[in-house]
Amino acid sequence: MALGKTLMLAGIVVVAVGAGVGGTLGVMLLLPHHAAAPAGPAKPMVVPPKPIYFAEMNDVVVSIPQDSGDPSSSFVQFGVQFATYDPNALTSFDELQPIIKSDIISLLMNETGKQLQDPATRADLVKSCLDIANNVLNRNANYTPPSPFTAGYITNLVVQD
Repeated sequence: MALGKTLMLAGIVVVAVGAGVGGTLGVMLLLPHHAAAPAGPAKPMVVPPKPIYFAEMNDVVVSIPQDSGDPSSSFVQFGVQFATYDPNALTSFDELQPIIKSDIISLLMNETGKQLQDPATRADLVKSCLDIANNVLNRNANYTPPSPFTAGYITNLVVQD
Protein backbone atom coordinates (compact mmCIF):
# COMPACT_ATOMS: atom_id res chain seq x y z
CA MET A 1 0.00 0.00 0.00
CA ALA A 2 2.83 2.35 0.59
CA LEU A 3 3.80 1.98 -3.04
CA GLY A 4 0.31 2.98 -4.16
CA LYS A 5 0.31 6.08 -1.98
CA THR A 6 3.75 7.09 -3.26
CA LEU A 7 2.68 6.68 -6.88
CA MET A 8 -0.52 8.60 -6.27
CA LEU A 9 1.40 11.42 -4.53
CA ALA A 10 3.94 11.52 -7.39
CA GLY A 11 1.08 11.70 -9.90
CA ILE A 12 -0.49 14.64 -8.04
CA VAL A 13 2.87 16.48 -8.00
CA VAL A 14 3.36 15.89 -11.74
CA VAL A 15 -0.17 17.14 -12.51
CA ALA A 16 0.31 20.24 -10.30
CA VAL A 17 3.66 21.13 -11.89
CA GLY A 18 2.23 20.56 -15.36
CA ALA A 19 -0.78 22.75 -14.59
CA GLY A 20 1.51 25.51 -13.29
CA VAL A 21 3.74 25.43 -16.34
CA GLY A 22 0.80 25.17 -18.72
CA GLY A 23 -1.02 28.02 -17.00
CA THR A 24 2.05 30.24 -17.18
CA LEU A 25 2.55 29.51 -20.87
CA GLY A 26 -1.15 30.03 -21.58
CA VAL A 27 -1.19 33.43 -19.87
CA MET A 28 1.97 34.50 -21.70
CA LEU A 29 0.44 33.60 -25.06
CA LEU A 30 -2.99 35.11 -24.42
CA LEU A 31 -1.97 38.42 -22.86
CA PRO A 32 -0.38 41.11 -25.04
CA HIS A 33 3.33 41.54 -24.42
CA HIS A 34 3.16 45.20 -23.47
CA ALA A 35 0.73 44.43 -20.66
CA ALA A 36 3.25 42.15 -18.99
CA ALA A 37 6.01 44.81 -18.96
CA PRO A 38 6.02 47.20 -16.01
CA ALA A 39 5.02 50.77 -16.82
CA GLY A 40 7.95 53.16 -16.88
CA PRO A 41 9.92 55.51 -19.07
CA ALA A 42 10.71 54.32 -22.55
CA LYS A 43 14.24 53.13 -23.21
CA PRO A 44 16.31 55.78 -24.98
CA MET A 45 17.35 55.12 -28.55
CA VAL A 46 20.99 54.27 -28.96
CA VAL A 47 22.61 56.83 -31.21
CA PRO A 48 25.44 55.45 -33.32
CA PRO A 49 28.79 57.16 -32.67
CA LYS A 50 29.83 59.95 -35.00
CA PRO A 51 32.81 59.23 -37.24
CA ILE A 52 36.04 60.98 -36.33
CA TYR A 53 37.95 62.85 -39.03
CA PHE A 54 41.61 63.88 -38.87
CA ALA A 55 43.35 66.92 -40.32
CA GLU A 56 47.06 66.38 -40.66
CA MET A 57 50.04 68.71 -40.72
CA ASN A 58 53.39 67.04 -41.35
CA ASP A 59 56.91 68.04 -42.25
CA VAL A 60 57.22 71.13 -40.12
CA VAL A 61 60.98 71.61 -39.71
CA VAL A 62 62.38 74.42 -37.59
CA SER A 63 65.87 75.26 -36.33
CA ILE A 64 65.96 75.72 -32.57
CA PRO A 65 68.63 76.15 -29.89
CA GLN A 66 69.53 73.11 -27.83
CA ASP A 67 69.33 75.15 -24.62
CA SER A 68 68.26 78.65 -23.69
CA GLY A 69 70.86 81.22 -24.79
CA ASP A 70 72.51 78.85 -27.31
CA PRO A 71 72.55 79.58 -31.04
CA SER A 72 70.03 77.74 -33.21
CA SER A 73 72.09 74.66 -33.93
CA SER A 74 69.44 71.95 -33.59
CA PHE A 75 66.47 71.06 -35.73
CA VAL A 76 63.01 69.85 -34.77
CA GLN A 77 60.85 67.89 -37.17
CA PHE A 78 57.22 68.04 -36.11
CA GLY A 79 53.91 66.53 -37.20
CA VAL A 80 50.48 66.91 -35.65
CA GLN A 81 46.93 65.70 -36.33
CA PHE A 82 43.70 67.33 -35.21
CA ALA A 83 40.50 65.35 -34.55
CA THR A 84 37.01 66.59 -35.44
CA TYR A 85 33.51 65.22 -35.91
CA ASP A 86 32.78 67.75 -38.66
CA PRO A 87 34.00 66.78 -42.15
CA ASN A 88 33.65 70.42 -43.29
CA ALA A 89 36.41 71.39 -40.86
CA LEU A 90 38.86 69.41 -43.00
CA THR A 91 38.11 71.58 -46.03
CA SER A 92 38.56 74.77 -44.02
CA PHE A 93 41.76 73.37 -42.50
CA ASP A 94 43.21 72.60 -45.94
CA GLU A 95 42.39 76.09 -47.20
CA LEU A 96 43.89 77.79 -44.14
CA GLN A 97 46.82 75.41 -43.58
CA PRO A 98 49.51 77.97 -44.53
CA ILE A 99 48.33 80.28 -41.73
CA ILE A 100 48.12 77.43 -39.21
CA LYS A 101 51.55 76.15 -40.22
CA SER A 102 53.09 79.61 -39.88
CA ASP A 103 51.70 80.01 -36.37
CA ILE A 104 52.94 76.55 -35.37
CA ILE A 105 56.41 77.35 -36.75
CA SER A 106 56.45 80.53 -34.65
CA LEU A 107 55.43 78.49 -31.63
CA LEU A 108 58.19 75.92 -32.20
CA MET A 109 60.83 78.63 -32.66
CA ASN A 110 60.22 79.66 -29.05
CA GLU A 111 61.14 76.18 -27.77
CA THR A 112 64.52 74.61 -27.12
CA GLY A 113 65.64 71.05 -27.69
CA LYS A 114 65.93 70.59 -23.94
CA GLN A 115 62.38 71.85 -23.33
CA LEU A 116 60.95 69.48 -25.95
CA GLN A 117 62.34 66.53 -23.98
CA ASP A 118 59.97 67.39 -21.11
CA PRO A 119 56.55 65.61 -21.32
CA ALA A 120 54.81 68.65 -19.80
CA THR A 121 56.17 70.85 -22.59
CA ARG A 122 54.86 68.39 -25.19
CA ALA A 123 51.40 68.45 -23.57
CA ASP A 124 51.44 72.26 -23.64
CA LEU A 125 52.62 72.14 -27.26
CA VAL A 126 49.66 69.96 -28.27
CA LYS A 127 47.22 72.27 -26.49
CA SER A 128 48.78 75.34 -28.10
CA CYS A 129 48.65 73.77 -31.57
CA LEU A 130 44.99 72.82 -31.04
CA ASP A 131 44.23 76.39 -29.95
CA ILE A 132 46.05 77.74 -33.03
CA ALA A 133 44.09 75.53 -35.44
CA ASN A 134 40.73 76.38 -33.83
CA ASN A 135 41.49 80.11 -33.59
CA VAL A 136 42.54 80.31 -37.25
CA LEU A 137 39.34 78.54 -38.36
CA ASN A 138 37.17 80.68 -36.07
CA ARG A 139 38.82 83.93 -37.16
CA ASN A 140 39.23 83.35 -40.90
CA ALA A 141 36.37 81.03 -41.78
CA ASN A 142 33.82 82.33 -39.25
CA TYR A 143 33.46 78.71 -38.25
CA THR A 144 30.15 77.78 -36.64
CA PRO A 145 30.04 76.18 -34.16
CA PRO A 146 33.39 77.54 -33.00
CA SER A 147 36.42 75.34 -32.32
CA PRO A 148 35.65 72.34 -34.52
CA PHE A 149 38.78 70.42 -33.50
CA THR A 150 38.36 68.52 -30.25
CA ALA A 151 41.83 67.01 -29.81
CA GLY A 152 45.38 67.20 -31.12
CA TYR A 153 47.94 64.43 -31.39
CA ILE A 154 51.68 64.71 -32.00
CA THR A 155 52.48 62.23 -34.76
CA ASN A 156 56.14 63.13 -35.20
CA LEU A 157 58.62 64.91 -32.94
CA VAL A 158 62.31 64.53 -33.69
CA VAL A 159 64.93 66.84 -32.22
CA GLN A 160 68.26 66.55 -33.99
CA ASP A 161 71.57 68.18 -33.06
